[in-house]
Amino acid sequence: MGYGEKMNYRYQIMRALLKRKFVRDVFWYAFRVFKFISYRRFLAELVGKHSDFFYKTKTVEFVVSGVRKNGGIEGPSLSNDAVDLVYDYAMTHECFADRDAEHGFMFSEYDAICNSLGKEVLVAQYFNVSDRLPIVGQLSEDPYLLEIATQYLKAVPKLVGVNLWWTFPAEASAEDRNKHAHVFHYDLDDVKFIKFFFYITDVTENDGPHVYVKESNRRILYKNTWIRSKRFSDQEVIDAYGEESIVEVIGPAGSCLIEDTITLHKGSTSIGKPRLLLQLQYAINDFGTQNDYK
Repeated sequence: MGYGEKMNYRYQIMRALLKRKFVRDVFWYAFRVFKFISYRRFLAELVGKHSDFFYKTKTVEFVVSGVRKNGGIEGPSLSNDAVDLVYDYAMTHECFADRDAEHGFMFSEYDAICNSLGKEVLVAQYFNVSDRLPIVGQLSEDPYLLEIATQYLKAVPKLVGVNLWWTFPAEASAEDRNKHAHVFHYDLDDVKFIKFFFYITDVTENDGPHVYVKESNRRILYKNTWIRSKRFSDQEVIDAYGEESIVEVIGPAGSCLIEDTITLHKGSTSIGKPRLLLQLQYAINDFGTQNDYK
């Protein structure tokens, strides 16, 4: 059995064990006790360091409190220079339809790839971005982001995934929308984890905004399953939490959402412009399943 297979096996065991919130809380408490000294040392190293990408309009404490309370919170905007660098990369490198390494195409070749595959492509991802785009590596080590991740996890954060992808306005099948998480669901990637989403294009309500359900990280009002990851219809979510709890995240290029995606959430299908999104994910453990390496 190879390394990747071992990691996947560990990942499946973790997901089976941590389906219930009270079990996750017990494991997280144990990790916090076990990792307390390394956590405090790492945090001390971050204090007072300068951020190259963010003007700290919100304190770390405010951001962390917001994620704990609601599951997600608007973060500080990414600098225009950083946005431009990521966007330029996307315009000059291949992305891959349906996250399939055999279906690479340039952004300008969208119509051609749709004709080739016989369908409108909903999602296309870039691979190995952290190795090929220096600004992403620099961003992932930004002390402001790291301090937020550290305080939220109560442990030294591991960067477990960098992902950059397009969501296109497409007449997508129910199968594709389910495959690419355009249906309400929650992620179970570790005992505790946190994600930073950055819009690299302007996103209105028509351009495929990310959607999450406030407080669904704390209040479990849905029926869970023991075996498979469950998807939830819009009506199920509305019945459980009310329409007022559903948040559509819109904003200009550079806008940031910080979220623990154990919170119910989904991507929405654009009916306007293509949406480009950069995601950084930190966790306590790295199971080798969240990265974009090919």
